[in-house]
Amino acid sequence: MYTEAQKQQFNKVLTNIAVSLDIPESKYKEAISRYETIGEWLDANDSKLHVYKPTIYPQGSFRLGTMVKPVHDGDEYDVDLVCHLEINKDNITKADLKKMVGDRLKENETYKKILKEGKRCWTLDYANEFHMDILPAIPDYERLNDCILITDKKLIEWQKSNPKGYARWFADRMRIIFNQRKAVLAESIRANVEEIPDYRVRTPLQRSIQILKRHRDVYFNGKNNKPISIIITTLAAHAYQNEADLFQALSNIINGMVDLKNIKDQYGKYYIPNPTNLEENFAEKWNEDSNLPKSFVSWLSQLKADIEIAIEQGDLSELKEVFQPIFGAGIVGSVFEKLESAKTTSKSYPKIIFSSKPDKPWAC
Repeated sequence: MYTEAQKQQFNKVLTNIAVSLDIPESKYKEAISRYETIGEWLDANDSKLHVYKPTIYPQGSFRLGTMVKPVHDGDEYDVDLVCHLEINKDNITKADLKKMVGDRLKENETYKKILKEGKRCWTLDYANEFHMDILPAIPDYERLNDCILITDKKLIEWQKSNPKGYARWFADRMRIIFNQRKAVLAESIRANVEEIPDYRVRTPLQRSIQILKRHRDVYFNGKNNKPISIIITTLAAHAYQNEADLFQALSNIINGMVDLKNIKDQYGKYYIPNPTNLEENFAEKWNEDSNLPKSFVSWLSQLKADIEIAIEQGDLSELKEVFQPIFGAGIVGSVFEKLESAKTTSKSYPKIIFSSKPDKPWAC
């Protein structure tokens, strides 16, 4: 059984590590500026895409507030974007949709130099800044509610998704604690709740996912079969019960990231659907490569063991020794240096408030 002091110490250290993993505000604003500029180029009056009303919007960790700093200095942040065109699927092929977006990007001399083609998307590689993956998409008129159809080189059928719906579902999973913390923040700065941007608030769900993703990145460190972020995020969001405490939230999430036998469909296939578009199976590749679920189980087992050992540590020096190899020596060293410095100038650890004024916002 853990003491209250151990839980508080664990909370403080993990919160500081998660904060250190946030995308810096300068990078955040720069990413928004860059993808808005891309959108303007795609929708310019002289663009062949203009008639289809192209829009660019973020998806994935940048939108959800779960982005983490790359493990290695100099690596770029990954920013996932959707390029949405108002075209009926009966009037275009997947290949033509992808090509027309790529052709327009190539007409810009700056984009042409840093453009790469992927299986589903086009990537703009801003050196030492971002990888911006631009996914061409059209409306899924059969489903509506922001469902989209996307391209894929290898597959004949249109692939289905709903990143906007997923973002709303994710927000709903933490709505109670989110609203509570937003209200506390508003009161602390004497503002109306409506005046507080959503990105100013962080929840234990978001922080837990950042911790999980960082542990995964260090654990695999370039090796194959790394669990994809959307699976971790989805399972974590399902397990989260609006816990206000990071210790409790992370513990329950890890224990609640279901036994794999519980995420198979009636045919014995792995099935982790987008809750807002059940035809999108995030675990589809697990059915093609048996090494992927095995790697997930191996990582989750190590994660549980590492967190169990960490919680049992009695002081900061011991906790530091546990955290450095699993979260990275650089970030952990910096966090503990700050905590040790604060410890020497105060009889207690500095109070950390999740919803205080952060200098690293997240996209809504």
